[in-house]
Amino acid sequence: MFLGSRFHSIILLTKTVLYVFIMKLIRFFPHKLAITALVTLLLIVGLSLKEPVRVQAQLSNASISSQLPDQWESAPLPNSGDSGLQDSSNLPFAGCLSSYPIALVPASGMGQTLAEYPTIFWYLPRTRAWGMEFKLTDRDSQEIYSTKYAFARGTSNDYQGQDDQLVVGTPGILSLTIPRLTGSSLPLKEDQKYDWTVKIICNPNDPSGDVYLAGTIRRVSIDPTLSRRLQQAPPEERVVLYAKERLWYEALGTLVKLQRDRPNDPAVIAAWDKLLKSVGLDIILLG
Repeated sequence: MFLGSRFHSIILLTKTVLYVFIMKLIRFFPHKLAITALVTLLLIVGLSLKEPVRVQAQLSNASISSQLPDQWESAPLPNSGDSGLQDSSNLPFAGCLSSYPIALVPASGMGQTLAEYPTIFWYLPRTRAWGMEFKLTDRDSQEIYSTKYAFARGTSNDYQGQDDQLVVGTPGILSLTIPRLTGSSLPLKEDQKYDWTVKIICNPNDPSGDVYLAGTIRRVSIDPTLSRRLQQAPPEERVVLYAKERLWYEALGTLVKLQRDRPNDPAVIAAWDKLLKSVGLDIILLG
């Protein structure tokens, strides 16, 4: 705050001095020289006005991590109970996986969202898996949406150093956005929970090697004041706003995009590390 005020004071003083100087030039020198001087003034003032914005952005970026919660909790729905879905964390590695895949959800398994059609994220290790199947069900276990597809694969070194046909983008964060479909039970309704599963299919002809990831998602309503702030905020600030409201899927999605756009930004790296650690997913940082 002090640094920004100081820049504004310097800019104001500079503009005043230059204005007086230009006015004298216009009175005592030829028209062409006056125009040149005026253009110079406009360029200097225009560039100087950008400086506080840049400094403010740097200060904002540096504070992303410090404003994220150390632990992430979201209030469960009344009588929500356990989803009853099987997670892969206690299963042996499937033959097509180098390590455990991980659902990117808080420790409770449930995250909140504002979106009618949210994006789901999970971590997939280096793998030769055939593909995946995604399912979304409502609180009555009725299927709302499902899809199944084969992964794109390319030749790469496997986890034993041998050439193999491995899934493109692994190890890494994969995602799926629930599509807008007519004639379905979508979009997600406010104040209701939905369960989702991702099934990693090693062999489409042998389900014994399938590995499951699971999570629960709850759509909540947005406060009008928060909505206005989000519309005006840069992505770094939106991450903090989402985190303060415990909007897991928005905070995660915004930070994933920031990390992909600016992979070497120390502030983004620190925020990414802290977000994962806040929900006990720091094992991904080692992978």
